[in-house]
Amino acid sequence: MENKKYPKSGFEKDPQALHRYVNNIRILTPQEWDQLKDVIPKEHHVTNFKILTITGLRYIEFLRLYDHPEWYNRKENLIHLPEEAQKKGKRTMRERTLTPLPSMFEDTFKAFTQGPRPPQEATWNKNLQRWIQKVGISPYGVSAKTTRKTIESWMYAAQIPTMDICERQGHDSLTSMRHYRRNTFNAREKGEIEAKLQEWGTLRQKRGF
Repeated sequence: MENKKYPKSGFEKDPQALHRYVNNIRILTPQEWDQLKDVIPKEHHVTNFKILTITGLRYIEFLRLYDHPEWYNRKENLIHLPEEAQKKGKRTMRERTLTPLPSMFEDTFKAFTQGPRPPQEATWNKNLQRWIQKVGISPYGVSAKTTRKTIESWMYAAQIPTMDICERQGHDSLTSMRHYRRNTFNAREKGEIEAKLQEWGTLRQKRGF
């Protein structure tokens, strides 16, 4: 039976970017991320794209955050996700805190909460696949998971301690990060990753988390 959320689209992997897939999810370089952001037509969709990447939230957590803006602590500029934010089926994940966030995140979050409710995940997947084709990237493996896997691979490439990544992302095992070891970025891309993470406050100048 076809999965409605991730339908068989007929798309094919980019043979020149096979190292950009993690469990068949397409990972973006900073340059590709910027290109995709720049072709997203509506500002509220751009805001959603930014928040999904910066926070690395699962899409269901992202939707729940929209319904619970009180989870964002403006004074401390952090997001605290209670257990119910991360419930996956019958399994509830432990609460976690997303910090640090960009210094201007409050403005982005305000635009997020004042904008229309984000679409359902299947719709967001189709949107991303449509937009990314505009910049000449194969939509194979592009979905709501792309932003989460992208920021995780960037943090790993920037040598942020694996335990810190797991705690921020809500992974309950270090083994969940093993697949990023084969995801290679060249020297230029690593420099761009570090610059982006420093801009967002995720990476300190001396590589502290």
